[in-house]
Amino acid sequence: MKLSNYDRVLGSLYGIATGDALGMPTSFLRPEYIKEKFGWVNKMYDPEKGHIFHDGLHAGEVTDDTEQAIALIISFTRCKKVEPKDVVKEIVKWADRVRNKYAAPYGPSTERALKAIANGEDIRQTGKQGNTNGGAMRIAPLGIIHGLKESSLDELIQDVYLTCLPTHNTKVSNSAAAAVAYGVALAIRGVEDMDELISGMIEASIVAEKNGYAVTAPSIAKRIEVIYDVVKKSTDDEQTMLEIYDLFGGGDLSADSVPVAIGMFALAGGDPKKAIEFCANIGGDCDTNAAIAGAMAGAMKGVEAIPEEWRREVNRMNDLKLEFYTQEMLDLIPLWNK
Repeated sequence: MKLSNYDRVLGSLYGIATGDALGMPTSFLRPEYIKEKFGWVNKMYDPEKGHIFHDGLHAGEVTDDTEQAIALIISFTRCKKVEPKDVVKEIVKWADRVRNKYAAPYGPSTERALKAIANGEDIRQTGKQGNTNGGAMRIAPLGIIHGLKESSLDELIQDVYLTCLPTHNTKVSNSAAAAVAYGVALAIRGVEDMDELISGMIEASIVAEKNGYAVTAPSIAKRIEVIYDVVKKSTDDEQTMLEIYDLFGGGDLSADSVPVAIGMFALAGGDPKKAIEFCANIGGDCDTNAAIAGAMAGAMKGVEAIPEEWRREVNRMNDLKLEFYTQEMLDLIPLWNK
């Protein structure tokens, strides 16, 4: 059955939210500890008391990955384009709302940039050290927009740059965010051939390196290539996950996180349930990696491919209104940049 645009957009948004919630309790744990503590994570759990980032949250609750993606949707639908100052406005609103909700709501690059912006610094400078995955974790709505518009790669990359500008204005973060955005865009357009998807994401990551400040960081493109080679040789999913974890860890740096998330998406063959579970069990920045992989897989396979119990749980525990935001984005497409 041919999927509608509504199915794909809603699938991508639920992929973000369910990935975020499933990976929340296991974030920054080692894979062997995850296995010992939880077994195979395929349902939502409370984080352990004293969790370094998520202490104070409960099973099924989402984190900054989902909430900042929604902040972008709100800004985009209001401005009908990427307006960096308005993006900051919505992220600041989110930051104020969750300030005391749990142990560490913001990533290091976003927190540093928001402090600089509050001190009156120029937003063209505030993101020049942003090398973590915060730009990539929230970029999926932009991929959805450009996927529906059938935009050129250059058009997408320019908007990625403007979106990353205030907090993640570095070559590595632009490269990582562009890979994710283009992966989502291709999936929204119905591309299911994994070689084509990975090739497109590698191309996007290379082209996007022209934007932003240079910081010490490895190549996103080369890391995607290495991980995809491992995936293509895989005969055992769990062993492949451990091999990829041993190579890259999947932590919160853009170059560690995004290639691993893309690798889990590829290992799952684009299946949202598998991709999200792989990210939740591999260790590292599990919630962000699962949100990224879920965004791509949900766009590819549609909302019904995401377990209903997961969707029900995130709706019970959060006020996300993903159906509302899906329609908002569909209505936005003819008005974008006009």
